Amino acid sequence: MTFPISRQGLEQIAIALAIGAALFGLFALVRWRRDGEWQRFAQSAGFLGVLVVVSLGIGYTIAPNIPTPPVPLTARFAQNPTPDNPATVAAGRALYQASCVVCHGAKGLGDGAAAQTLNPKPFNLQVHVPQHAPGELFYWVSEGIPFTAMPAWKEKLSETERWEIIRYLQALAAGQDPSP
Repeated sequence: MTFPISRQGLEQIAIALAIGAALFGLFALVRWRRDGEWQRFAQSAGFLGVLVVVSLGIGYTIAPNIPTPPVPLTARFAQNPTPDNPATVAAGRALYQASCVVCHGAKGLGDGAAAQTLNPKPFNLQVHVPQHAPGELFYWVSEGIPFTAMPAWKEKLSETERWEIIRYLQALAAGQDPSP
């Protein structure tokens, strides 16, 4: 069994918690300066600070390091416009079989026929896909991934076809492969 959250995910959680701790610390300081009730804010800041330390501790000891290339902020929030139905997943499967299986393998494990010749090796999509927003996945399929063999597919596949592949990858990662 793999750890469900990557190191990068835990780092992002720690950043959000640190921002919260800083805000509660600021609130406690303001309340203290105004001779108000500041202890609850200070306790909250301390609690969030402890959660930051725990999150980073788990991130750097247990969680896997799955480095991902940067994605524009706007791409992260893009949602899949294709319907989530068996026909779309089947269309995505056909496109995946035609375009992606040679590197990523039939089940997306990164064990395709060409995988052994690539450096770095293709990612295990069953682990990687659930850890990212659909817009991030679409961006990487569209633009490729620098310093890897992952090509940009935006010139070869339509936008709809790329989103159908994302639907298939999500179904595959969820264990719902519609194999014939």
